[in-house]
Amino acid sequence: MMRQALVVATLAIFALIGGPPPAAAQVTPAPPLEIFHGFTLIDGTGRAPIADAAISVRGNEIVTVWSRRELLSGPSAPRDAIVINLGGGYVIPGLIDAHVHLSTSPNREAAEAELYRLLYAGVTAVRDMAGDGRALASLARDSRLGEIDAPDVYYSALMAGPQFMTDPRPQAAAAGAVAGQVPWLQAITPQSDIPLAVAMAKGTYATGIKIHADLAAAEVARITQEAHRQGMQVWAHSMVVPARPLEVIQSDVDVVSHVCDIAWEAMNTVPPRYHHDMTPQYGSFTAGSAVFTQLFGEMVSRGTILDATLATYVRQDASRDLLPYDLPGGCDIAFARSLVRRANELGVAIAAGSDFTSHPDDPFPALYEELEELVIGGGLSPMDAIVAATSTAARSIGIEATQGTLAHGRPVSFVLLREDPLVDIRALRSVQSVWKNAERFDRTDYRSRFPRDDVAETRPVAGGGAASTQALLDAWLAMWRPYDLDQVAALFVNDDALSYFPSDREGLIQGYAAVRGYLEGLGFVSGGFQPESEMWLEEVTVSDFGESAVVGAVWYFGNRLNRRAAGRGPLTMVLARVGEGWRISHVNFGNYQPER
Repeated sequence: MMRQALVVATLAIFALIGGPPPAAAQVTPAPPLEIFHGFTLIDGTGRAPIADAAISVRGNEIVTVWSRRELLSGPSAPRDAIVINLGGGYVIPGLIDAHVHLSTSPNREAAEAELYRLLYAGVTAVRDMAGDGRALASLARDSRLGEIDAPDVYYSALMAGPQFMTDPRPQAAAAGAVAGQVPWLQAITPQSDIPLAVAMAKGTYATGIKIHADLAAAEVARITQEAHRQGMQVWAHSMVVPARPLEVIQSDVDVVSHVCDIAWEAMNTVPPRYHHDMTPQYGSFTAGSAVFTQLFGEMVSRGTILDATLATYVRQDASRDLLPYDLPGGCDIAFARSLVRRANELGVAIAAGSDFTSHPDDPFPALYEELEELVIGGGLSPMDAIVAATSTAARSIGIEATQGTLAHGRPVSFVLLREDPLVDIRALRSVQSVWKNAERFDRTDYRSRFPRDDVAETRPVAGGGAASTQALLDAWLAMWRPYDLDQVAALFVNDDALSYFPSDREGLIQGYAAVRGYLEGLGFVSGGFQPESEMWLEEVTVSDFGESAVVGAVWYFGNRLNRRAAGRGPLTMVLARVGEGWRISHVNFGNYQPER
């Protein structure tokens, strides 16, 4: 009786204050059932694609993945669903970059710009391989709550020997504190309390521990065993120094990074401590040598994943003096590619991780270069590469229960492509739309958000033109990356003195208006777009004569990872000082025969 009176009194109070009773306040209508169809499905498992597929979703949960006929026309087909025809194309799971660095030296604006580019390119999760844990925790929180447009961020806390903590990278990532003495960057010795160290790392909200360098095999094993006991992933360099690759793998780490460093397993001796430029002596072994067969067999039996980072070495080799960021030590590219092929042949699980950042003007992130290199150089099939960036990459983070494949109960995170990536892996760049946690991002809405510290140099100054010859050359290349017609007026002299010999036709184009018209005919548009090919220069020389300068170079146009198929030839440019700045007054493109 007392309880009944209390209930009546409670309802009366809610009636007086005009609010619903608690039970009514908690009732939320179920989201409608939506069915997407009109595409071929590549589900991330490696199984054959499903033509004319359909996916039903309710809110942010996949209900069913099936053929369109069964889902829309079968006896159990829902009658009240919202049906959405995607109009053709190919659907894949959201991609995962298994090796990024967002905050070695934290810059929130640049990190958000990179994450924004990743998301609009189809990447819905990333694995950060160590940096400033304070910044990473903030990015991880905001990305997972949807407070920033970004892939979900998962990251590591780093452990290494005390010697490594003098490296500039941990110094930058521990700014304001002491590298080696913070929970996200810990110096480990044989005397370290490993259970405490792991607990401190876990307290940073890190998903995994990265084992970097200057640790013996015994320490690698101790860290790995304790991290697994506390429910953390363990990610290691393949060569920890002095711990060798096989010792690292036998410690039961979950992932090893950098295929080039696996070559150290064949060396009689290894360096006593880590150095960024340490290089094994190539030539006395091949990818088929017994030492690597044993090592890859051990990886298969233990389920160890290889994060190859192949493209980062290719970029280093092709543009050693041109890149503004620090890359790992020397690597025999042909050997690295053959080692990836051998690992794949023997059944080693390979995850796609970039380990570098593409230029801010590049409309696509570095992951695409890694995927293309894994296929073109590493011998993976396009399907293998997609698995490497979906289900295997998810497993490398430990999120395979929810990410990496499209199936019942998983979040609504997928990518719609215009072209078939199983025919050409470069078709992954034909992104039309991305769904992350049921929110849609259309590729046509992407605009770079990168801070441009160099804008002042390339923007016209008081007398017109760029601030230096190098700034003008950089701006000219930036014009080609998005085919941006809006940049043309600021780069060239705007009168009849401008002359231009193109590579695709005979004869001279004279005057600014004619040159601008020629570029429009090539496809340049206001605001730019994302061309499939890239313009880059090699063997660049600049001779400055005060009021004029001459640029000599070899131009390439195509795909950096398939240089032999790229167009190329000699380039001569004359730059003229206009007032206080520089502009282009003459361009001469020549042609070479294709590389054999």
